[in-house]
Amino acid sequence: MKPSIDVESLRSEHESDEQWEVRRNFMMEHKDNFEEAELVTLAQLFTNIEFLGCRYPPQTMKRISKLAEKVAAKYRDSRKNKLKRTFVEASDAAEQKAKRTFNNK
Repeated sequence: MKPSIDVESLRSEHESDEQWEVRRNFMMEHKDNFEEAELVTLAQLFTNIEFLGCRYPPQTMKRISKLAEKVAAKYRDSRKNKLKRTFVEASDAAEQKAKRTFNNK
């Protein structure tokens, strides 16, 4: 009989609450299907893809995508109503500020 995995004990001290929740949900969903070391690795790959935009070999990406379907859908749905950051180049921001200043005079 396979020993039970204590998912709660696997949180990294540097993980944000949001990242931990997503990684924890992934591990909770799959804890009965994998040994602890493999489960931790798969969950880390998933969060690297989701939060950092990492890419892995196609076979790995396909496997993680399949395993993460439910967790990823739930997480992405929760993000729909959150503020989104928009990045602009400094020169564009300066130009827009100058235009506003000029137009207000």
